[in-house]
Amino acid sequence: MNEITERLKDILATEGKKNIKDADVARELGISPNAYAQMKFRNSIPYKEIMDFLSKRNISINLFFYNQENKNLEASEKRYKTLRLFNVRASLGGGGYNDDEEFDEVVIDKKILQKFEHGCGPMYDLDIISAIGDSMEPHIMEDDLCMIARGYPYKDGDVYAVNTPDGLVIKECYKQADELMLVSYNPLYTPIRFRQCECQIVGKFIGLMRDVRWI
Repeated sequence: MNEITERLKDILATEGKKNIKDADVARELGISPNAYAQMKFRNSIPYKEIMDFLSKRNISINLFFYNQENKNLEASEKRYKTLRLFNVRASLGGGGYNDDEEFDEVVIDKKILQKFEHGCGPMYDLDIISAIGDSMEPHIMEDDLCMIARGYPYKDGDVYAVNTPDGLVIKECYKQADELMLVSYNPLYTPIRFRQCECQIVGKFIGLMRDVRWI
C-alpha cells in the first residue's frame, strides 16, 4: 500500500501539485484521509477508487499495478469487476446497530455477476453485505453474502436492504401510508413498522452467495 501511495503521488506531481501528502491522495480518490490511513494500516488497497482515478487520466491500470502493457489489462478488465464487501452485517432477526461503513473490495468474474444482473440489469451498482440472524430463513441464512443493487426502483413485496433506527436489515418491504412495514420470511417473526422518514432503502436484494471460502 505504501508503494501504491507513492505511485499516486508521482502522478499528482506530474500534474503540477507540490508537497503532496497522503491526505491529498485520499481526497483525489474520494476517500476521507482517516479512512485512507486505516486502509494503509491494514494494507487494504482501494482498487475501485484507484481504477477510477487512473481511468480519468487514461493511465493503464495494468501498467500502474504490474508494470505491464495494455493487452493483458484489457482482457482482465473485460473479465473481472470489483465490488464493495461491507464490513457490516445486515440483521435478519433482532436488529442491532451497524454504524461501521468500512468495506473491503473483492474482484469477481463478470460471468458470475451476470447471473445476478439478470434480475436487475447491469446499470445498477452491486454491493455485498453479510447476513446475520434467522428471520429470513429458509431463503436467506446467517453468513450468506447478499447481493444488493443500489438505487433499484422500489416495489412493494420485494426484498430490500434497509437502514432503520434499529440498524441495517434485509426484509420484504411494504409502504403503508407514512409507514414502512418490514416482513420476515420466518413465521416466528412478526412484521415490524417504522415511519418512512426514519428509514433509508439501500438497495434491492437480488441474490446471494453461500458457503464462500475466501483465499
